Amino acid sequence: MSDLSWISGQEQVGTAAIDDVRNDNTPTDWMFITYASTTGADSQKLKFGASGSGGVSELKKHLIDDIIAFCLVRVTDKIDDSVTVKFVWVNWLGKKVKTMQKARLSVHLGPVKAFFGQTHQDYTCNSQEELTHEIIMERVMGYSGSGSKVIDSSTGKTTLKTQVGGAGTSSSIASKREVADQVTFHPEVIAAIKDVKGNHSPLSWLVVSYERPDSAFLVVVAAGEGDENNVAQLTNHLNDDTVCYCLIRKTEQIDNSLTAKFVYIRWIGNNIPRMLKAKLGTHAGDIYNAFAPCHTSLDTPDSHEVTDENIMKQIMIASGTYKHVLDHHPVQHAPPQQHQPRPTSAQSGNVGRTASQPKIEQKTDTHGGAVKTIEKVVEYIDEESIKHAIQEVRRDSSNTDWVLITYDAPQSKTLKLAGVGSGGLEELKSHLTPEVVMYGLIRITEKIDDSVTVKFCHIDWRGENIHRMQRAKLATHSGAIRALFHPFHVDVQATQDDELTDHVIQSKVNAASGTAVHVL
Repeated sequence: MSDLSWISGQEQVGTAAIDDVRNDNTPTDWMFITYASTTGADSQKLKFGASGSGGVSELKKHLIDDIIAFCLVRVTDKIDDSVTVKFVWVNWLGKKVKTMQKARLSVHLGPVKAFFGQTHQDYTCNSQEELTHEIIMERVMGYSGSGSKVIDSSTGKTTLKTQVGGAGTSSSIASKREVADQVTFHPEVIAAIKDVKGNHSPLSWLVVSYERPDSAFLVVVAAGEGDENNVAQLTNHLNDDTVCYCLIRKTEQIDNSLTAKFVYIRWIGNNIPRMLKAKLGTHAGDIYNAFAPCHTSLDTPDSHEVTDENIMKQIMIASGTYKHVLDHHPVQHAPPQQHQPRPTSAQSGNVGRTASQPKIEQKTDTHGGAVKTIEKVVEYIDEESIKHAIQEVRRDSSNTDWVLITYDAPQSKTLKLAGVGSGGLEELKSHLTPEVVMYGLIRITEKIDDSVTVKFCHIDWRGENIHRMQRAKLATHSGAIRALFHPFHVDVQATQDDELTDHVIQSKVNAASGTAVHVL
C-alpha cells in the first residue's frame, strides 16, 4: 500500500490480523487499524489497533470519538440450510476528528480498502448507536437476500424476517423492539420509491422523514423531477435539525450508453439529540432495505458531501469508471441534449411528433434497457391564453385585476387557466378550496403621500387537503411558476383563508416599499 505509510512493523501485524479474521479455524471475528496519531507526522501513518473474538459489541469499545478506524468484522448468515461467512468493512469516523484529518481521508480510503480486500458490505458510521450487531446483520441480510422484507401494503408496516435461528423465525432485532418503535412506512413511501426507480414516472428524487420527531412512521416530505439539478433540489430539505432518508436517480454515460443509477442517502443532522440518534440506529437496516437495491449509498451529516460532483464520483467508483473518466475529463453528468446524437424514430418512439410538442430527453434505464423520458418541469394547456390573462392584469387600461391557474388533475404537472376577474381579492378567493393548488397574480394599489402606485402580488395557494405526494412535488415546480408570473413586488403563500387577506398583502407591500410604520 504505497499510497500510505506505516509505523515500522505495523503493516505486517495488520495483515496478520486480517488473515486471522478471514480464517474459519480461528475465533477472531474483528480487527481494526487506525492512524498512529491525531496530529503531527504520525497522523498520516497507520498502525494496528486491536482484534478480538467478541463481535461488534467488543469492537465498538475501542472506537472513540477522536479517531478514524478501518475495521473488518466477520459474521455468519444462514441461507436455507447453509451457514455462510460474511465480511463487513466498517469505516469509523469519530465525531471529534479534526478537520484536516477528515480532509485527507478521501485520499486514503481507496488504498486502505484495497489493503483489506473484498468484503460483502461496507458501512460508515460515527456514533456508538449506529454500530451494533443488529444493524450489521440487517445490512448483510439485505445484501444476501436471506432477510425477507415483509411490507403490509395497507399500513406500510415492515418486518424483517431472517433464517438465522431457523427458517421463518423473526429476527432478534424485531423481538427486542417495542411495537411502537418498529419502523413503518406510509404506503406512498413505497409507491414513490418505485416511481423513482421505474420507467413509468419522471420522478427522479425523493426525501422521506418521520411524521413527528417521536414517531417511527415514515412519510414522503418532498419529491421531484429532472436530472441536472435534482441534487440541489434535494439538499434544500436537509438541515442540522432533520433526519432524512433519500433516493436519487442519476445517469452515467458508459461508452455510448446512458445508464440509470440509484443512490441512497441517509442524513442525520448534527443537531439531532443523542438519545434520538440511539433510536435511529435501530431503524437503519429496515429503512435501507426498503430503498434497496441501490448502486451506492452515502451516509453523512455534512451538506458539503451531498453535491452533484460527489454523488457522481461515488457512482463512478461503484461502477469502476471513476479513474477512466478522470483521465479524460472532469466528473460529468449525462451530456446535454444538444450534444447527443439525434435518436432515430425507432429509438425515440416519437414518430410524427410535431414542432409544438415538448422536446424530450432520452434516458436509458438499466432495467432491461428501457427508455425513460424526462419532460419539462411543468406544462400548460393553452399557454398563450394564460400569458394573455397575466398581461391583462398588468395592463393599466384593463379592469382585470386578478388571474388564477391550476393543475388539470390532482397530481398532474399540466397547468390550465382557472379564472380571471375584476372583483379583487374576495372574488379571487371564491375560487380557492382546501382540495386544490392554485397560483395567481393580483393587482393592488398603494398610496404613498399623494401618489397612488400599482403593485403586483403573486399568490401561491396550497389547500390543506391536497394529496401528500402532490404537496411533495410542488417544490420542484416553484421556479417555473414564479418565472411565469415574474415580475411582482411581493408574494404570499397560503393554505387557509385567514392567511390571504387584504391586510396580509398590504402589510407585505408596505414592508417591501419602506412605507410600513413600525412602532415598538
